[in-house]
Amino acid sequence: MIKLPSLQALTESFLHTVVRYKWVVLTALIKLILLIYYIETPYQNETIRNLLTRLSYTFFLSLPMVLAIQLVWERRQWKNNIKIGLLGGTAALLVCYYFSINKNPSQTDYYRFLLFMAAAHLLVSFAPFLKYDEPNGFWQFNKTLFLQFLNAALYSTTLYLGLLIAIETVTFLFDIKFLFEIEADLFFAIFIFFHTVFFLSKIPENLENLEQQTDYPSGLKIFTQYVLLPLEVIYLLILYAYTGKILFQWQLPEGGVAYLVLAFSIAGILALLLLHPLRKSSKESWISLFSHRFYLALLPLIILLFTGIFRRINDYGVTENRYLVAVLAFWLAGITIYFLTIKRSDIRWIPLTLSIISFIMVVGPWNIFKVAESSQLNQFHEILVKNKLVNKENKIVGKAVLPDEEYNQLFSIIQFFREREKSSLDKYFQQLPPNTDRNKFYNAIDDFMRKHVSNKTSNEFGSFRNYSSDIANQQEINLNGYDFLLDFNVDNSLVTRNKEWKISSENNGKIVSIYRHNQKIVSFDIEKKMDEISQQFGSNSNKIPQQMLSLKYDDSKNHLKIILRTISGDRQRYYVHGYLLYNN
Repeated sequence: MIKLPSLQALTESFLHTVVRYKWVVLTALIKLILLIYYIETPYQNETIRNLLTRLSYTFFLSLPMVLAIQLVWERRQWKNNIKIGLLGGTAALLVCYYFSINKNPSQTDYYRFLLFMAAAHLLVSFAPFLKYDEPNGFWQFNKTLFLQFLNAALYSTTLYLGLLIAIETVTFLFDIKFLFEIEADLFFAIFIFFHTVFFLSKIPENLENLEQQTDYPSGLKIFTQYVLLPLEVIYLLILYAYTGKILFQWQLPEGGVAYLVLAFSIAGILALLLLHPLRKSSKESWISLFSHRFYLALLPLIILLFTGIFRRINDYGVTENRYLVAVLAFWLAGITIYFLTIKRSDIRWIPLTLSIISFIMVVGPWNIFKVAESSQLNQFHEILVKNKLVNKENKIVGKAVLPDEEYNQLFSIIQFFREREKSSLDKYFQQLPPNTDRNKFYNAIDDFMRKHVSNKTSNEFGSFRNYSSDIANQQEINLNGYDFLLDFNVDNSLVTRNKEWKISSENNGKIVSIYRHNQKIVSFDIEKKMDEISQQFGSNSNKIPQQMLSLKYDDSKNHLKIILRTISGDRQRYYVHGYLLYNN
């Protein structure tokens, strides 16, 4: 008969965890408050949402750092003043990090946050065992972290689904309408706070005793030996078959193969780490043999990895993703050589080197963002010079018909800078609007480029079409028959939403879809509408009658109207700005 823990035992365990990790639990609680505040803040209140995003980044990063300090302090039995000093220094670093984030966080800030998070979480895995020659203790500690994270995820998912069903049942039976985002709030409460406390509750207190621990979970061995390793062998055969195809056809590999090789290699190294304590067992001698053979088998694939990623970089320049893959390719080559040549290899080097790499890639002149921006700018300049589209002052002049690949690459580079809110390209253009409205600024760049370049497929200039409603010069919108108005902007990278509505695009902006409570209500064909307008007004007009840019939809539950203020596009990508009118 299963003996369930008593309420008193659960309470004591919770209190013990909170007392032991009080700063970590406090950080998790602040994270929860920030995320709930973010969810409950209207989408239109962009200033507050951006502030909450910056604070969330900071406190998400602080949690693993504070946990690492706590574990090192316990292991080394430092005095409290050392711990307080470390926490104070960490707080100072995090304050500096907070002010380094743009007031309107961009994709660059998101990349930097993810890399810092990787470095901080990896720090937790090895920090308590630095300067201690305890390879088994290190493995046992990380085994506990790994399994406890999975347990916490399982418990959290079960608890969330159970409570979510209960909420939906109450809503259905009693017709209750909650005044807050209860599903999202509940999700964060469980997966941010409950998950963290549950995870912390099973971290062993006496880390120095782990070196003598010899138990190995049978479930982990079965999963690794009979699920993970067979999958690794299958993918190894596939990649070797692809390598044979390349050699037979004598052609360079596709750039995307680099991601496959990297994913396979990391999964294989993970499998070997999970089996690490069994490598010296006489009953499991195959593990040691497999480990050596695996790293030997990696050598040809590493060559394939280097060839694939550097072909991609040579063709299209460096981006953050390609930079990361290239660095990981060098790391994988180094780790493979290390485990093949060093007899008494130390697995701690894996998280240690990855943590250092994650950190240094976002600091210094070699950082991932500066290198990517410089590379894309050089690619842009080279295409312009090659097609004689710049004058002595490096301003874009003249016209040219480009191969499809170069044409698409130019606009891909423009999109690269648009997503990162960089203005490095503006030196090539004349008479652009001020870079205060990002969409207006880059729409002007797109419009300018299409007046100077076309591709061989269309072989026509002026394929860009732009229409504005005559309401653009009016101060008021007629809400006759409707209760509310929602201003929206959409293209393939922009979505407008609030608590009830979401307006997004599909097929590069050709289709605009309206969602209510995450359920699609209707889709409108923007390309078809532009074709209708072009027959009467040509490719450009800012005086389109309002009724011609109005779209309606009615059913038993929805009474909707869209007034399009501006629509523009070139048959490859469309941008829409307008108003959604609706009833409650």
